[in-house]
Amino acid sequence: MAKIKFVALGGLDERGKNLYLIEINNNIFIFDVGLKFPEREMLGVDVIIPDFSYLRENRQRIKAIFISKPSDDNFGALPYLLRDLTKDGKTKIAIYSSDLTKFMIEQKLKYFRLINSNNVQFKVINVNERVFFNDINVFVDAFNTTSSIPGSLGYAIHSRNHPLKANQENYADETIFYLSDYILVGNENNDFTTKMDQIAKIRATNKANQVLLLISEAQMALRKNFTAPNHKIQNLLEPIIKEAPGRIILACYDQDLFRINEIFQAMYETSSTRKVAVHGRTLSEVLQAMALNNDKTQTKINLKGFNVTFNLNDPDKNKIRIIPLQAATKSKDNVIIVTGSGERLFAKMNKIATNSDDELNLLPDDTVILATPPIPGNELAHAGVLDELARTDVKVISISEKQAWSLQASYEDIKLLTNMLEPKYFLPVKGLYKDLNSARNAAIEAGVIHNNALIQDNGEIVTFNNGVLSDVSHHNSNRNKDNPNVVNTGDIYVDGIGVGDIGAIVIEERRRLMSDGVLITGLTIDRKTKQITSLIDAQMRGVVYLVNNEAMLKNIQNIIINIVEKAQKSNNFSTIEIKNRIKIELQDFMKKETGKIPMILPVINEI
Repeated sequence: MAKIKFVALGGLDERGKNLYLIEINNNIFIFDVGLKFPEREMLGVDVIIPDFSYLRENRQRIKAIFISKPSDDNFGALPYLLRDLTKDGKTKIAIYSSDLTKFMIEQKLKYFRLINSNNVQFKVINVNERVFFNDINVFVDAFNTTSSIPGSLGYAIHSRNHPLKANQENYADETIFYLSDYILVGNENNDFTTKMDQIAKIRATNKANQVLLLISEAQMALRKNFTAPNHKIQNLLEPIIKEAPGRIILACYDQDLFRINEIFQAMYETSSTRKVAVHGRTLSEVLQAMALNNDKTQTKINLKGFNVTFNLNDPDKNKIRIIPLQAATKSKDNVIIVTGSGERLFAKMNKIATNSDDELNLLPDDTVILATPPIPGNELAHAGVLDELARTDVKVISISEKQAWSLQASYEDIKLLTNMLEPKYFLPVKGLYKDLNSARNAAIEAGVIHNNALIQDNGEIVTFNNGVLSDVSHHNSNRNKDNPNVVNTGDIYVDGIGVGDIGAIVIEERRRLMSDGVLITGLTIDRKTKQITSLIDAQMRGVVYLVNNEAMLKNIQNIIINIVEKAQKSNNFSTIEIKNRIKIELQDFMKKETGKIPMILPVINEI
């Protein structure tokens, strides 16, 4: 039977940066390649991506990448990975996803200008479609899941001991289910619906009627009950659409198409004649792709529930009419959807609230709806927008997490899915340790044996031999990166165009500059006589106003003079050593005088 390994390069005991590997007989299958947004104190860092060193070293063993949905935490780091893997000009990568996910990935790659894009092959995997890797006796099934984006997919990866014979039905000896984002809701029939019958049919593919491993998201496992129907806000939107005297400005994340679909559904239910404008590039591109009419030069995306048109003369009354943002700003009876990802959404809304946005200003009759509760890490930005909006004359409605749960599995969702699949082993992903532990408890309640419900950390390897857990590696107590039984993982900071160019030391320096400021000193030394030949200059930024503090300036100059004089008496006169001594002694002096420890930047010119 197959030797199977699971390892996470990100996504365990953290929110975002999801990247999971399933290795079958030395062949690597990648599931999701996400990023995460930095905390506020990580100054200058744009995004954080996983450490790809393991994949770079083993690029020839990679068989395919499967993306479950086009959200930042599921595919945001993909351009960086593709750039790394295809840099040699030889490695070819196959990426499987839904039609919408493929479209959004391609849009993102355009902005990254991937050099070896010919080495990347996109393959749309449709629901009920089976992808075969016959050379290694593996095949993969895809099925719909309910999440914030339509066309989100879960995957089942199957392995066989022997090749299939002619006219033999497909079967699997081992089956692993991977569900990155899902909730269980069975009363809808659109592209947001988890198809339980599909999952049951896929499960029956296993020869022994036994799922080896269920890999389930756990980010919201601490929420009790089921997520549905707590995830809907349509009933909140309908009276607003009916009664709002002016424009409705609705803010939500650009990848939360479920919320946007609810806006459209609320407009249908209220027979609203309002038109819709979009203030956000990503959503505009997606809606444009949905509305294409027989244009064979571009991708046409078909999604149930998204009947939109950019043609005001379109006779179909069931279509939402999309108009340019400029036209919507001049009218008092439209819906304007403002979108952005992460904290960028609140930065954009803050501009709008302070009338500093280039395209949209608020009017007294406007109704502003913050439709998406803040994700962890964005609470302060969300609160700041509410404060700025409170200073205006508009009506403000903020939908909280209690009113609209995010579309992620809660405790009972995980429990029911586990009960239905009856996996031999259970492994939660996507979440902090407390979330993983709650999901584990749900699986145990659903019938998984206590020791078979696993909690891992990034880099730790889970190994199955002959359908049985044979080894679980763990980091040792001091997190030795040279441990051969774990895979090296970590955070790679992206700062502008630089990837991995900065680390913890640079971040700490930026924090010190922000909190304690900087002291710059300058002097000139004669290279031959070792004497100071200039006045000693000192400049401070963010510490104290030195111009009005002659005593402090004099003390700084005296400290530097004493350091240079001591160096003159030594046998080894070194400007490098003088700079080091200036840093140490001035830091001690500034801490005593001001209570701060500023950055010390000594400059010495030799003539």
